[in-house]
Amino acid sequence: MNEGVHVVSELTEKDLLENGFTVRNISRLREVLNRNENTGETLSGLIDDLSRRFYGGVICLFLVLAPLVFLPVFYPPSLLLYYLPVAIFGVIAVWYLIPLGLSWKAYRMMKGR
Repeated sequence: MNEGVHVVSELTEKDLLENGFTVRNISRLREVLNRNENTGETLSGLIDDLSRRFYGGVICLFLVLAPLVFLPVFYPPSLLLYYLPVAIFGVIAVWYLIPLGLSWKAYRMMKGR
């Protein structure tokens, strides 16, 4: 009858610990879930969202760091000094806005499910 329906079990904190998340990571996830704008959000939904953000974060990092490789090829190497602070800021921004550490763990976990 329900041949096309996939039943996904709800993730628990124990599942997260078994898949490389630390107690600190889990407490951070709990903080996010307890915010007013996240009412009704589940741990499973948050992990799924983080796993989808992983590729976006990798693409953003590539876009920020690619000029460091190509800039010296087409322009004088001295221009690297001007772009380096931009690249550092870009990497830090991507790392914290996406949370790449958590999204990598979530991606690995969801890929294994």
